[in-house]
Amino acid sequence: MDICVGSRRIVFRTERRVFKIPRFTRWVSFIRGINENLEERYWFSADGSRRRNPSQKWTVPQLAEIYWADRFGLLVVMERVDVAIRPASFQEDLRRLQDWAKEFSFAQDVNESNVGYRGTELVICDYGFFGGTRDCYIGT
Repeated sequence: MDICVGSRRIVFRTERRVFKIPRFTRWVSFIRGINENLEERYWFSADGSRRRNPSQKWTVPQLAEIYWADRFGLLVVMERVDVAIRPASFQEDLRRLQDWAKEFSFAQDVNESNVGYRGTELVICDYGFFGGTRDCYIGT
């Protein structure tokens, strides 16, 4: 297992899964981490069907699959994708993914650091972007 520390969340990566929790270093980071986990949870439970039937097929192939997410934003368990692979078609794959994401709140955050490959398909592995409230309104 390895650990990656982002600006708002800590990610524990195992061979097949990632576990995302909010950072506890600052109040703002913690709140933002919860917000991002809740944004990703939306895709897990938008229609409620994945919560009631976890074996239901994932229906958004452009996003890394979420296996479980709690209702408080403290933990998201997600599929691990390969973020190190960069084939010759990467820029074209990224542009195609950015075009697909234009309709969603996380569209401006689809970049090289938030995508990875599931087999030969580029998918978004960090779509918890929350740009609503400025940090100064949350506190430090």
